Amino acid sequence: MIRAFRPSKRSRRAFATDESGGITVFGLFLFMACCGMAGLALDVSHAFLTRTKLQAAADSAAHAALVARQTQTETEAAQIALDVVERSLPAAANGQVITTDDVVFGLWDETLRTFVASTGAKDAVMVDTARIEARGNPVGAFLLRIVGQDSFSVLRKSVAYTFEPRCMLEGFVGEEYVDVTSNNYYTQGFCIHSNGYVEVSSNNTYEEGVIVSMPDRNDIVLPSSGWESNDGLREAMRDSYYEINAAERVAIMRAGLTDPTSPIYPDYLTTHFPVTLSWQSVIDETTWQPGRIHEVTCNSSNQRVRVAGGTVLRRGVLITNCEVAFGADAAAEDVNLVTTSPSLDSITGASGIRMGLDDDCAPGGGAQFFTLGGMRVPASFRIFGSRVIAGGPVSFVADTGGIDGAHVVSDAYVSATAGGTIGFCGVEGLPEWYKQRYYRIVF
Repeated sequence: MIRAFRPSKRSRRAFATDESGGITVFGLFLFMACCGMAGLALDVSHAFLTRTKLQAAADSAAHAALVARQTQTETEAAQIALDVVERSLPAAANGQVITTDDVVFGLWDETLRTFVASTGAKDAVMVDTARIEARGNPVGAFLLRIVGQDSFSVLRKSVAYTFEPRCMLEGFVGEEYVDVTSNNYYTQGFCIHSNGYVEVSSNNTYEEGVIVSMPDRNDIVLPSSGWESNDGLREAMRDSYYEINAAERVAIMRAGLTDPTSPIYPDYLTTHFPVTLSWQSVIDETTWQPGRIHEVTCNSSNQRVRVAGGTVLRRGVLITNCEVAFGADAAAEDVNLVTTSPSLDSITGASGIRMGLDDDCAPGGGAQFFTLGGMRVPASFRIFGSRVIAGGPVSFVADTGGIDGAHVVSDAYVSATAGGTIGFCGVEGLPEWYKQRYYRIVF
């Protein structure tokens, strides 16, 4: 006789409350949780590493493409971007990270921070890099495959654009330092920049919109009276660094001023054939020919070409390897001077020399001095809508109110003694010259 087994009420209760083997089940769940967390950490870290690599590749490609675009076609510049990415993220290991459609040239609005594609543009470029399912190169997962996550799609974007720093358009710029004296009133737009430090004296006023910059604003050298005697200076401070390369620009200007096809060739020249002058002759109104290029060659470093006192040079170019000395009250209007003399006194001036017309920043009339050496004017210097670019130091003592539209750049230092209003002209008030492109990753 077979009797059916029926668990008693007590045995059912005991089974329900029996915890034997529970730790095994808990351990299994804990193991799965640990695997999930480890997988998440490992795979997410791998995805972020890939993200960083894609961003670096996009940034490098954007910069390279934009530099190339200044002199090459869009197609050629885009190919350079692809080549840059291929070197850092080879397709053999990463798949097709970038295509030509991922390189788009256009315009960047710094105020709105927006990019607009524009055919033929050279101002900005947007570059995408991607490892996505659609391209067959997603970032593979490791442990997260256990929970069904086989891969990640990672995309990065970079926007680069060209710009011209205001300090490289007008102001005082020195590689080592810029030292300016007291009792100056700096008008809106003017810039004082150094890649070292800026030193100021007391009783100066800086209008809103003036820039005083260096890599670390804490390196500013103040007088004993500090910020209190420099109204507006604290608000004008910026942290900035710019490649100056004044000597390089001297060489470029020397070539461009004698090449009729160059964009910086002066429109007041009537011929590109030069007039040759002896370094022993004094330059004055009888030897200077408006509309012409004048060349003077010295045989040794201590030889000097002289501009007679009171002479006003107009509408011409002077190219020399000599030191150039201006006599008292000499002036230059619509004149480009280039000297390759490396002397600290490659350009000097007696009291009262003037660069440019005092015409309230009207277009034209400005002068430009380019030298591989330095420039020194000890007294009553006046500069209106004009530019000095020097490989060596620049020091001058200006007349009160004798600066209105000045761009002074040195690979060494700028020491300016002035008192009065230091005016800002803007681009239209200064002569045309070689503007170096600066590039910035903005997105």
